[in-house]
Amino acid sequence: MSPVNTGILFLQFSSVINPKLLSKIVSAAVQKAEKLLYIKVKGLPLSETKISTYNRIVNQIYHLSSRSAVDRFDTRVILTDFKDSLLSLNDSSTNKVQTSCLIDTVITVNQEKSFTEYILNKRNGMTNEVLQVDSHLSDCETPLNLEPQQKKFVDLPNTADEDRMYDHVVIGGTFDNLHSGHKMLISAAILRAKKSLTIGVTDSIMIKTKKLWELIEPCQTRIKKLEEFLMDVEPRLEYRVVPITDLYGPTKDDPALQLLVVSEETQRGGLKINELRKEKGMNLLDIHTISIIDDHHAGVEEESKISSSSFRKRLLGSHIKPPKFKTKPFVIGLTGGTASGKSTIAKRLKGLGAHTISCDQLGHLAYKKGTECYHQMVEYFGPAILNEDNEIDRKKLGPLVFSNKEHLERLNMMVWPEIRRLYTKEINELRERNFQGVVVLDAAVLLEAGWQEDCADVWVAMIPKEEAIKRIVERDRLSPEQAAKRVECQLSNSDRVASANVVICSSWEPEVTAAQVLKAWKFVQEFLEN
Repeated sequence: MSPVNTGILFLQFSSVINPKLLSKIVSAAVQKAEKLLYIKVKGLPLSETKISTYNRIVNQIYHLSSRSAVDRFDTRVILTDFKDSLLSLNDSSTNKVQTSCLIDTVITVNQEKSFTEYILNKRNGMTNEVLQVDSHLSDCETPLNLEPQQKKFVDLPNTADEDRMYDHVVIGGTFDNLHSGHKMLISAAILRAKKSLTIGVTDSIMIKTKKLWELIEPCQTRIKKLEEFLMDVEPRLEYRVVPITDLYGPTKDDPALQLLVVSEETQRGGLKINELRKEKGMNLLDIHTISIIDDHHAGVEEESKISSSSFRKRLLGSHIKPPKFKTKPFVIGLTGGTASGKSTIAKRLKGLGAHTISCDQLGHLAYKKGTECYHQMVEYFGPAILNEDNEIDRKKLGPLVFSNKEHLERLNMMVWPEIRRLYTKEINELRERNFQGVVVLDAAVLLEAGWQEDCADVWVAMIPKEEAIKRIVERDRLSPEQAAKRVECQLSNSDRVASANVVICSSWEPEVTAAQVLKAWKFVQEFLEN
């Protein structure tokens, strides 16, 4: 059977407590879904198992899923049955499964009964799939042990009893590209929460210290995805998901909070939160720490642990938005700030077979002595911008416009319409010659000028602001202050990324940039062929 978009795997408790068998089942199940796999565990004993044991089972499922599935595969372990077991509840309503996504197939193991009638949100034509899994343990790969592992981190003051439940629990994070590490943190909090879970989602200045922060989804998008995940895995808990602009968020003023769940990387933040609560005379939070897990898809210069920054790096060269339209020639608008590596990317695309149009060179044509633009510029800026041949000297013009916003806007009003006329003429001539390939419109001001409207794809070259300043200082022999002023006069990376179909970052070795370009190029070729 070919993979489907969304599946749900029903497991018996007897399977999940057998680590080797669980490994084989999860490995087989993730091959049956393209995007999303829900996992629901049935047959849990009432109040006979500790929270820590259930937590290790859930963690192992996420670990096995991240190891077995393709990168960015979405797994969601439904926690309602685990919570019923911990609270000694016999809630028959949890037999029914209400998911945010339509279920395409129900997956069971060996000859277990069908659970089709439990699915409330099913797609027409939903199918049943039975995994035939050999339970002979000697044939199975050995995964992580379910038994308690030696901690990699040091216990903090107010370390929580890992088997205690609390009325009100709190966690925080960026939660960008929700991955297995996030889901383990959230699950640890849900399993220990009786009444409510508060989640602080970092926003504003807090995200700007992170690698490739410009690719982080808007805060409200991240909150919406979090809320969908929460309602999928345990809809009966009360949730409060709020943006935060500092380390403390709701913990600095909510006396009802009792437990803070952190990762080993964010333990120090937990200490600072309790220091503030102590200063304010509030109750100290107990702190439960979870371990991080390895990333089995880590590439060159990526972190060995599962992290959102690695996911963002993998987005480079990918189409984060599909092309706007399919035309031949296919026009890519390539843009980026000064020193972003845009010109090198254009050369790589030319080497791959693209026809490149440099809007900078067209700008030179627009400046030529005798043109309408030339006369307008000399009239406005004066003869001081001319060289000894009475041509416009861009080195003399540059300081005037980069340091004065009004001057820059007047220059743009003179030059941009002429550049657009020239590149449109060149593209039309290619079309008349039946050119069927890719045209790259290399334009630093593509977005400012509105030229993206003429492009099927927008590719943005970017580097961090600090790196851009360093490159400008070395290349143009400017002072850091002059270089910074030049960067700040331009559109920000985040503004460019907001309009991008593809983002390419040249912060690493040239071969890393080349790989990003090739990835995006191959996508375009496949898009045009289909």
